[in-house]
Amino acid sequence: MTAVSEPAELPLIAECRLDLDGLRRQRDRYRALGRHASSATRRPQQLTVRFDGAVDVGLLLDTIEVERGCCPFFQMTSDVERRELAVSVPQPQQDLALDAIVSALGVTRLIAGVG
Repeated sequence: MTAVSEPAELPLIAECRLDLDGLRRQRDRYRALGRHASSATRRPQQLTVRFDGAVDVGLLLDTIEVERGCCPFFQMTSDVERRELAVSVPQPQQDLALDAIVSALGVTRLIAGVG
């Protein structure tokens, strides 16, 4: 039997302003949101996640607010009505930061977009 490990800690991204404790709390917020992720689409420099109707919208908005404060390179938008989060990065070398969000969400089914 193969053990499946929990999603990894968010990697420390050079531009991130969170300390280790703040990073852990943000990871926990993402994990809670990830339990309600219904789809995720990953393209170069872009990530779009849709959530089911049970997602805590307040938690989603709080998570975005923290992310904007600690990682201003993220361009984040949310559509509360559609329960959708869109995140992009301006530089290709920041693309790994989007993978960190995917990992923190624990998204296992990812639609790889073209482009």
